[in-house]
Amino acid sequence: MLKDIVTDFKEFIDFFAMKYKYDNRGILKKFKLRSGLNKQLSEEEWYELFIIKSALNHCAKFLLIKYYEDNEKIASKINKKGLDKWRNLVSNIEQQLGILYEIAEKDCGRIDCLKFAFNESEFDLYKIDDELATYIIDKSINYDLSGYPDNIIYQIFTPLYYDEKRTSMNLQLFYKPANAIEYVLSLNA
Repeated sequence: MLKDIVTDFKEFIDFFAMKYKYDNRGILKKFKLRSGLNKQLSEEEWYELFIIKSALNHCAKFLLIKYYEDNEKIASKINKKGLDKWRNLVSNIEQQLGILYEIAEKDCGRIDCLKFAFNESEFDLYKIDDELATYIIDKSINYDLSGYPDNIIYQIFTPLYYDEKRTSMNLQLFYKPANAIEYVLSLNA
């Protein structure tokens, strides 16, 4: 199961990066100039790393939501049980999964131990829209994280984060920390 989840999330990251490759370049340039960090990188490399880190931050959030829903710590929305419930309530929920994901994100942000992970940051410039939400929810619908300790999130996430083929730079050294990523990496204890 672990290998399949990692593969699906790698595909999601590639899809996310392709979708947002040319979006918000002016804002990214402003972030780069304002930070003064990673000056050795070309603009194109900097933009690509920012988008990858943004995608990884969203992956970390999604994994936290999925884990908390599967273990019934929050009301289900984007797992199999939650989607079945929402299908009975809303006729076209399949076209509104971005909204459902956003609600699940807000629910997790209300849990004391997860507030830090779900605090808005510059890496939330790129949103999980209906298309991206549908993609990742459809990929993960058959995975069940219930009964696992919370470090399963770390075990799924680290092969994504430390994928040398994707980036030439250690993402922890890039720009600034991303809250959800930092939280998931702390689950290794």
